[in-house]
This record gives sequence, C-alpha cells and structure tokens, in this order.
Amino acid sequence: MSLKINGHRLHTPSTKSTTPASSSAIQISGQTLASSRPTKQFNYHHDTSITSLDFDDTGQFLISSGVDKSIQLYDCRKGVHYKDIQSQKYGAHSARFTHDGLNCLYASTPDGHDTTDGKTDDTVRYLSLSTNQYIRYFKGHKAQVSNIEVNPVHNTFSSSSYDGTVKFWDLKTSSATGSIHVAQNTVCGFDPQGIVVAVGKYPLGESRIGTVGLYDLKTFDKGPFAEVSIPCLQNQHWNKLEFSNNGKLLLISTDSREHYILNAFSGKLLANVRLSYKDGAQWMSTDYPYDGCCSFTPCGKYLLVGSPKSIIHIFNLSDLKHDAERPVSLSRSNDILRSNQVPKMVKFNPKLFVFATADTTVELWQPESQS
Repeated sequence: MSLKINGHRLHTPSTKSTTPASSSAIQISGQTLASSRPTKQFNYHHDTSITSLDFDDTGQFLISSGVDKSIQLYDCRKGVHYKDIQSQKYGAHSARFTHDGLNCLYASTPDGHDTTDGKTDDTVRYLSLSTNQYIRYFKGHKAQVSNIEVNPVHNTFSSSSYDGTVKFWDLKTSSATGSIHVAQNTVCGFDPQGIVVAVGKYPLGESRIGTVGLYDLKTFDKGPFAEVSIPCLQNQHWNKLEFSNNGKLLLISTDSREHYILNAFSGKLLANVRLSYKDGAQWMSTDYPYDGCCSFTPCGKYLLVGSPKSIIHIFNLSDLKHDAERPVSLSRSNDILRSNQVPKMVKFNPKLFVFATADTTVELWQPESQS
C-alpha cells in the first residue's frame, strides 16, 4: 500500500509483496487515522521511562532511548525489535538518526557518568548502530544536553543545553560551528528545507510568556529575523518544536495540557490545543526531559495529541485560518484513539503509514484494515 504526499510515497507495511504492480493507494484522513490500532508493543526498556523516539529517513527503522541508559532499535517494516545498544556509562537521551545509514547522535542522561572533575559528561556522541563503534564526539556544552535535532537536508545538527546555549555542529568536525546564547534551556526545530531554525524559550518562574525566535541558519549570529511572544501556562516546559512537512505550520509541544500551533512564516499564533482534565495540573511532567506528545501527520493536515487518560486526540488542521484575528481553541477532537498506555510521546513515520507512541513501552500503530 502507498500514499503519495508532497511528491513522495507513504507506504503501509505488509507481509505481502509491495512491488508497484501490487500496490494500491490509501488516503490519510480522519477515518483512516481513527481506525489505527496498536499492532506491536515492545518492552525492551523494561518498564522504565522512555525519553525519545526517532524514525530514520527511510521510515524502516525506529530508535528509542530511555532512563535505563539504553538505545533500542526496531524494524518497522517487519514489526520486530532489531537491536539493543547499551550506554550504561553515560546514559542515553534524545537519540536521533543522521542521514548516513544506521548512525545516530545521542546525549547523556542527568545521572550519567561523572568525569574526573566531578561534572556530568555533556558530550554529544555519534554512534554507528551497526558496529556499536563511536564515530565522533562533540564537546562544548557545560551542562546537560536536553534536545538534539538533525537538519533534514544537511549533515548538520543543533543541540540545546541547560547551560543556556544552542550550538550548531557539522557531523565532520568535533567543534561547534556556531552558538546562540539564550540564557536558559530551549527547544529547537528545523524547517523542511533546512534553512530556518526555530528556537523556543518556555516561561520560567512566575512568567506566563514564552518566546519563539526564527533564525536564518546562514546569519543566525545576527539574531532572529522574527520573534514572537506566546501566552502560555505558568511552569510549563516545552519539549518539542516541529515544522509541518509542507512548511506552513510550527508546533510547540509541552509537558502540560496546552500546546500551540503557529504560522511557520510569521510566528503568529493560530491555535491553542487545550485538553481539560481535573488532574490536568500534573499532566505528563517527569523528572527527565522527553520528546513531545504531539505530532503532525506527513501531510500536515492532522495533529495527533497524547493525553494522561491513555487517549490520542486527532485534530483536523485543514480549516485553520492564517488571517484570523484571534487563535482558535482546539479542545475536543472528533476522533480519538485509545492506547494501552499513556502516550507520553507520539511520533509519525515520515514514509510508512505507521506512528509510534511511548511511555515505558513502545507501541507501533497502523490503520486497522492494514494491521
């Protein structure tokens, strides 16, 4: 099965032949998304908290990292666990595939190995998952790295840290190619063309205002070309910035019951995603930073949002008006999915009609007719 979106095809895994002659097209719609069911569940982190999920460029492989200090590799086409990679000395967080085969970047966890000077090791590691050999070490941060994002086009990446900086790196060299001082921990996201990076600063202390700055990667040292303020909840942590594949929308995923959708060009706030529960104050906050509970579908028309009630909400974004005077409130979705666990993280596959959710286990979801 395959689905063509923005010039590329999104395939549905099948044990049968997937040659072009035997393939037929399906459509991403509210109906097909609502028919999705968890088809595989993996517990290779042994009931400990998972902190990141990432698909490779082909969509075949998925990696998860967790507080058990391991990286787990899965084959989405076959629906099987592929490999267990241990990082007991340093911990493992924010594991991200690069564009070069089964290679990934990852950061240490807060209780990772202490160096001889008593400080936590804050090196970003570049690892070959095939050989379990380190390719390169990226040193420069002075505190825990909370977020790594790989440029979707180039062999470069960004890292955010509690040292209050965002650093930019080339995979070929161990030293940072540039740095932005933002005075607090942040989240980052690249646009689909790899030209613009968004840097999000969540509110601190009693503040209820966060900010998003949009930087041209060629001139980031001159500051953001656009910066907007986002009214938000107090003590809310942002854990992901994600551009839609069509480049029109920018998602701010948080650890609270409220998330935000912006115009990716101007930074204007278009929608507040507000899910209300009586116990919503605690929501899905944890002691560890983790990837967000929201994810765009590859077409950018739908948003999946996890909640503490083991529910995934499906919001249709097709009718968002970019010229509206006020942001709309998205509080109730027409379609929901019921999970076997709290979907603390949600990530949609870039090429296969598969998405993954995670808390202490990893679940793979497919439309019911294809599972």
